[in-house]
Amino acid sequence: MAQTVTFVSFAAAAVGFLLFHIWKYHFQAGSLTVSIRLDRKAPGAHVIWDVVNGSPWPVTLTKLIIYPRHHALGRGSSAESVPFAAPRRLEPQDEMLIATDVEWNVLSARAIALVADDGTEYRASRRQLAAAQEQLHRVIDRRVSSGSARDFLFGAGDLAFGAVILGLGFFMLMWVIATG
Repeated sequence: MAQTVTFVSFAAAAVGFLLFHIWKYHFQAGSLTVSIRLDRKAPGAHVIWDVVNGSPWPVTLTKLIIYPRHHALGRGSSAESVPFAAPRRLEPQDEMLIATDVEWNVLSARAIALVADDGTEYRASRRQLAAAQEQLHRVIDRRVSSGSARDFLFGAGDLAFGAVILGLGFFMLMWVIATG
């Protein structure tokens, strides 16, 4: 009987511990909330980070991490780290907007995150990252169809021939005025 009670209490404690850590990881109330968006659809866009500190403690953000698509999250050192020029402190119940330039590695990123001074990562939503990447791909892929190289060369030749004709006409007009 004592062995059964010991086993049941140990199993209940293990399940409780496991559920607590799952709840803490997935449903952290009062932690940092990170959302991202692009500021415009044109080339030269910036990623706007909207960071809200819902915890009762201040948080100091030190760097940005970009995980490439082929990288397993949280492992290895192939993730690109971009430190901030000066750490950014976020007081409790405070909100901050951070603008970062869009680089080519953002287009193929699997995840992007802000890192606090204690090493805690605060990842942006995958859905928001995918929306920003789609918007960037639409801007980059929106090219004006200029035709072929042959069309360009014929157009350039026609333009040069027209400029010669206009120049000759202007010269003849000035000749007539000067001699006439």
